[in-house]
Amino acid sequence: MERTKFDIISEYYEANVDELRLFADSLLNDIEESKDVVQQCFTHLLAMQQNIIPDSIGALVHQMVRNASVSILRKKAIQRTYSKNVTASANALSEYPETRIMAKDMLDRANEQIAMLPEKCRNVYELNIYGGMKVAEIAEKLQINYRYAEKQLGMARKIVRKGLRNVV
Repeated sequence: MERTKFDIISEYYEANVDELRLFADSLLNDIEESKDVVQQCFTHLLAMQQNIIPDSIGALVHQMVRNASVSILRKKAIQRTYSKNVTASANALSEYPETRIMAKDMLDRANEQIAMLPEKCRNVYELNIYGGMKVAEIAEKLQINYRYAEKQLGMARKIVRKGLRNVV
């Protein structure tokens, strides 16, 4: 009897899950996040349409886990940089009351513009801005077409920019 793709994947998972978690943890330094990464990689692997060859599954899974871990590290680095920039900007703004008032007005106006967006645009925009998600991640999360998510994000950005044009 020929082994199916699911047999190959499940056998590999059972034999190597602990090693893969340790590999991910060596990159992420977070065991819970490492468990999530490995689980997501195998879920993605099961959803793939291509046939899986037993000889190459090890390299494929290790590369998937590595790529997912590096992606998480990049997101964390961006969030740290953003957080540092926001803190530095807030400190700089606190020195000048006029600047602080202008920044508050701009933030209020931006929030008004976001609230006025159509629901689908607003959902995509908020996931991108506040969630730090990329278009592909947004499309997957909202279960919509990539191009549609891209179009909604572009439309939302255009509307918010137009609303902020006369604030300063």
